[in-house]
Amino acid sequence: MNNSTYERKVDTKLPDSRDRSNYRQIISTASNQSTPLYPISSSTKSKGTVRSIVSTEYHQHKENIDSICESIFWEAKRENFEDGMKSKFSQNLISFIKKYSRDAIESITCLIVYEKMNPEIAGEALRWIGRIEHPDSYEFRRWLLERSIILPSALVRDGALLGIASMDDKHTIKYLKEAIDKEYCGDLKVDMIQVLEQLES
Repeated sequence: MNNSTYERKVDTKLPDSRDRSNYRQIISTASNQSTPLYPISSSTKSKGTVRSIVSTEYHQHKENIDSICESIFWEAKRENFEDGMKSKFSQNLISFIKKYSRDAIESITCLIVYEKMNPEIAGEALRWIGRIEHPDSYEFRRWLLERSIILPSALVRDGALLGIASMDDKHTIKYLKEAIDKEYCGDLKVDMIQVLEQLES
């Protein structure tokens, strides 16, 4: 699909208020389901202290994940990507998601949706996010792709579209139609229509 440099300005605030669970609800669910990082004896700690320790440990855990995520994206600046070809970046990204699951997608989402990362790298990430076989992070990855299809950079939108095509999930049809209505880059709009036809078939 065409890597056009056309861009547009849209609202990039999270969470999306459309007819689905918003991002904070998804992340909250993930956090609530997280397994404690170490065993805690209720006989030695009060409930309040336990909650405090678990909260502190979880935030430290998340900061570590964020740091790893940023490093993976930062190192990707040295790479040249070829369409459809695996790279050191794609391999690191897949390993990162499989290891940290939904927490990994949260960190990636912050970089992409808030436009903290080079659009070419963000687009490459989205292509692979749609291809990964990882059921536990599936809903989170799909949400990110559906959100990214309307972001300002055409490179990012193109990457999201490729990810959506790889997922081949009819749930995405509604959001793809909305993206088509807003898309003004001719080549990318044609590609979106083709993916829509694929999903509706």
